[in-house]
Amino acid sequence: MVKLVRPVLGIDLSSSPAETQDIRQDVASPLPPLGPRSRYRFAGPHAKDLSLPFIRRIKGRTYPHYWQPAEAKDECEARALGHQYAAHLAQMLKLNRQHSARGLLFRIASDMDFSQRGHRRRMCKSFFNYLELLLNLGVEQVDLPRHVEAVNRLHLSLDELEALPRKLGRKKRG
Repeated sequence: MVKLVRPVLGIDLSSSPAETQDIRQDVASPLPPLGPRSRYRFAGPHAKDLSLPFIRRIKGRTYPHYWQPAEAKDECEARALGHQYAAHLAQMLKLNRQHSARGLLFRIASDMDFSQRGHRRRMCKSFFNYLELLLNLGVEQVDLPRHVEAVNRLHLSLDELEALPRKLGRKKRG
């Protein structure tokens, strides 16, 4: 028997009806539905962070703590919560591509305490395992050598654009 997992902030990560027309709906999920679907749409980059269920502001810190998950009762619930948190992060990035590659995953990992044992460690491991699974699914659609080269060229171009005002400023003086 699969243990039911507590809902996380009422966010439904299931597909919309339009996305699942051809999929059989007679298989019941062991997990309860998570409530109304969140679109994770934000005006600025800072609001998105706090909308994730594991990111919170805490006293004594001027910026959010990026890994404040719910307490799990056992290993099974910790694993399921880790998967759900990774799915929330993936959904947020999927719907806000302009916010990807901005260091959010690095900040999350930096705030995790990997020295802890038990349920918290299981939750972290499950979080990263599910992200690896999603990464594996996505990478099959990408020509990696071409993509890496394109990203490197993009960053070189951005660096040149950033340096251009400094170069123009030097020429005016001399």
